[in-house]
Amino acid sequence: MFKRFLHYETIEDNRHPGDYRVEAIDSEGDGEVYTAIFVGPDARDRAEEYAGWKNACQEAVLSLAS
Repeated sequence: MFKRFLHYETIEDNRHPGDYRVEAIDSEGDGEVYTAIFVGPDARDRAEEYAGWKNACQEAVLSLAS
């Protein structure tokens, strides 16, 4: 099975300032969007930490595959 590799980005929610979304778009597939929403204290920090972790996992898998 082919696994797609996504890039996760942190974006402030337009409708709810102070809430942050981590999004990844599967541009190689059907255009599916994967989203995690962070609200409350330190939402931005937590979202950035999550996006960094997800991207690091992707990079680790890529380095093992090559």
